[in-house]
Amino acid sequence: MAEERIAWLDIARTIAITLIVGFHVLYEFTLDESLRIIGYIGVSLFFIGSGFILARKYPNLKSFDIGWFKKRYIRIASLYYPTLMAIALLFFPDTYYKRLYDLILHFVFLNFISSDTLYSIISPAWFVIPLVALYILFPYLNRLLAWSKYALIAIFLLSFAERYATHALVSVSPLLFLGDFCFGIVFAQDRRNKVLLAPLVMAINGPLMIASYVIFYLLSLLEDLNFALPRFLAGTFSFIGKYTFELFLFHESLMKVALGKWHVDGLNTSLSLVVLVLTLLVVEWISRTTQNALLSNGSNKSR
Repeated sequence: MAEERIAWLDIARTIAITLIVGFHVLYEFTLDESLRIIGYIGVSLFFIGSGFILARKYPNLKSFDIGWFKKRYIRIASLYYPTLMAIALLFFPDTYYKRLYDLILHFVFLNFISSDTLYSIISPAWFVIPLVALYILFPYLNRLLAWSKYALIAIFLLSFAERYATHALVSVSPLLFLGDFCFGIVFAQDRRNKVLLAPLVMAINGPLMIASYVIFYLLSLLEDLNFALPRFLAGTFSFIGKYTFELFLFHESLMKVALGKWHVDGLNTSLSLVVLVLTLLVVEWISRTTQNALLSNGSNKSR
C-alpha cells in the first residue's frame, strides 16, 4: 500500500518543477542569463525537499546500507536509463554526440568528465549526478547532523565557498547543493533549531539566494495549521509531486519538439510530438514495471 503523501511537500515539489521548467522555456525564447536565478531556486528547493524526505522516512539510517541504496538507485535508473535511450534514438542528430560512449557515461553518472557529454542527450539531467552522490552520503550526513546540528553551519560555509570559487548558480558538484540537502535533513530532525538560520550566509550573494529556504519553511507551516486544500488542488499537487522526476527528464524534449526545434527523422512537428508522447508513456510503463519487479515489497514502491 502506498504511503500517505505530505501535501505541503507536494506543493514545494510543484513550485520547484514549475520554476525549473519555467526557466527553461523563458530562456529558450530570450537567452537571458539573468533568468538563471529562477531555475536555481527550483533546483535548490528540490534538493532541500530530497534531504527532508529522506531524513523523515529514514531517521535511523546512519551507516551505508547497500539494500537501501539499491532501492534509491532502481527508482532513478528505471526511469533515467530508458529515457536516455529513447531520446537518443528519436533525436539522434540533435542530441547524441558520442554514440555508445556517451550513453555509457550517462549510465554510470560520469558524463561530467567532458563538456561534450555533460549536457548531451538530456541537458537538464546533469542534476542526477549530485543527486546520486548525495544519496550515497545521506546516511553519514544524517548521523553527523544528528550528532551536532552546528555541523550545518560548517556545511553551508563549504557550499558558499564552492559557489564563490566557481561563480556558479548550479553545477554537477555535490558541494554546491550540500547545504540545501543538509538543510532538509536538519529540518526533518528539528525544524525549530536556530541553526536553520545558517542559509542566511547565502544572502551575501543576493536576497534571492535564500528564497528556496523561505518558501520551504512557509509551506511547512501548513502542516501545523492542519490546512486542507480543496480536493482538486490537493490531487493536482499530489500528481505533480509524484511525477516530478518524469517532468524533470521529459520537459526538454517536449519543449524542443513543440517549438519545432527537434523532429523525429522524416516527421513534421505534430507527428514528432505524438511519437514522443507515446514513447515517453512507454518509458514510464517500463519504469513502473521494472520497479514492481525489483522492489517486490509493496511498501518500497511508493515514491
